[in-house]
Amino acid sequence: MLKKLSLLLLLLCFVLFFTPSVQADFSTPSKNISNTPSTSSLYPKVASINGTDNVFAVWMESDGTNDALYFSKSTDGGTTWTAADALTSMTGQIQDPREGYDEGINDYTFAIWVDNPYIHVVFQWRSDDTDDFEIWYFKSDDLGATWPIENWLRLTNNSTDSHFPDVAARGGYVHVAYTDDWPGNEELFYKRLTSNGSGGVDQNRRLTYSSGLTCYPRVAVSLSGITVNIVYEDYTNPTYQILFKHIYDYGAGTFQTYNLTSGSNWNGLPDIVFSTAAAPDDDYFYIVYNTLYPGQRDIMYKRMDSWGQVGFSTYTARLTYSTTDSRSNSIDFDNINNTIHISYDDDWPGDYDVMYRKLTNFGGAGFSGQRVSWGTGESSHSGIAASGNSAYIVWSDDTSGNFEIYVKKGY
Repeated sequence: MLKKLSLLLLLLCFVLFFTPSVQADFSTPSKNISNTPSTSSLYPKVASINGTDNVFAVWMESDGTNDALYFSKSTDGGTTWTAADALTSMTGQIQDPREGYDEGINDYTFAIWVDNPYIHVVFQWRSDDTDDFEIWYFKSDDLGATWPIENWLRLTNNSTDSHFPDVAARGGYVHVAYTDDWPGNEELFYKRLTSNGSGGVDQNRRLTYSSGLTCYPRVAVSLSGITVNIVYEDYTNPTYQILFKHIYDYGAGTFQTYNLTSGSNWNGLPDIVFSTAAAPDDDYFYIVYNTLYPGQRDIMYKRMDSWGQVGFSTYTARLTYSTTDSRSNSIDFDNINNTIHISYDDDWPGDYDVMYRKLTNFGGAGFSGQRVSWGTGESSHSGIAASGNSAYIVWSDDTSGNFEIYVKKGY
């Protein structure tokens, strides 16, 4: 009986993973959009304008000592991309090479958000390894055609490290979450900018008062703009867990705190996205994160409703069952097909390669998935953006002998 049950479970996993009726097709060739052989191209982020062919990517170039942010875009659904454009100079450092820390922390050192026609970017920066990190914000008002110097804003200015910024924008407000250790350990902070980022900061809030480390925040805003949810990793004895803040009134109101995970297993490195479907399905939001269970990393997924207000319900799914590490997860929502798209990396092929998961029908049921990258080197630190019937996945790949940024479109 046990053997029959095991065989049935294996068959069920096979069907869920390979069912062609819901299986995306990422068989088209990937494109190298960085082409910078003299520097390493790392930690890419991608964003799109849902229902259009506009796709935008930002990543970090590093010469081993200094880092810079680069940008490219496509207006034809990923067929062609603009030449890599330097948004910052190759002076100072963005990544944080702290020994003993997970390399995945560098997935959280900068972020991009598109709110047509604005592109918002936040990043951490320091002049050298004797300096402390500060948070910077800048934007384009014309979908990346220009990046005026007057649109730059330094968001922090103290003698301690400000880390891991994220950004989301809707309805004229720009929301930035980050951590800062000026209270004595890393705590969660929030800033709101008005007038699509041009009006300066009108909300400056400390959101945690914990005795342990708070890190890796990700922020999402509801379609109406009223609700701001921030998910993050926080040390709650005996290990790290996933928490989130639900903030009312466009980021200016009261907030509630929820612990989404518990137990003795580490949970961390989250990402979050809100549903942008029409009411009444605009109350969902979706979270993906890592868990150390049952001895290696796996990818976990949660769907919450009611915008995260008191009384919300939760659907939870384990998305990976491999005996190797799965990491660097990214999530997006497609409001044309009401589909959730997730990318991550897994080293079961022998080197890290990029994998994909898709959940249909507002993400409340089963999932399908496939392998996306097939290089002979490391393919890692992926990001995903959805638009209509397409999903775009970016990642960093050293198959050529140098890390470059690749993108692949799935249908």
